[in-house]
Amino acid sequence: MARRTQAKGQTREVVPLLAYQADPIRESVKRLGRKWTLLILRDMAFLQLDRFGQILRNNPGLTPRVLSRRLGQMQEEGLVERIAEDEQVRYRLSPRGEDAVFILLAFLQYGIKHHP
Repeated sequence: MARRTQAKGQTREVVPLLAYQADPIRESVKRLGRKWTLLILRDMAFLQLDRFGQILRNNPGLTPRVLSRRLGQMQEEGLVERIAEDEQVRYRLSPRGEDAVFILLAFLQYGIKHHP
């Protein structure tokens, strides 16, 4: 609903900004922008780390509790798949997670150019 305002004898229409509800950038940032998510994807995609302990050791400051929670969220969002064989658990990128690698490549390119 537009409303009119007057300033110095001029009338102008003020149109409220409506959030684009299905904004793909917003939705992507909401999911991929969680702390550690992109670094976990990096480890899996570029370093081929697929075990919980490997990912944990490669990220100083990441705690087992946070990694466990983040991997669970990433599974729910379809970014990674959990594979339990015998008594070993491994993780791998799902097709959706593989699509996110292109974002990592863009970050890599930006980082090389601006933060060598």
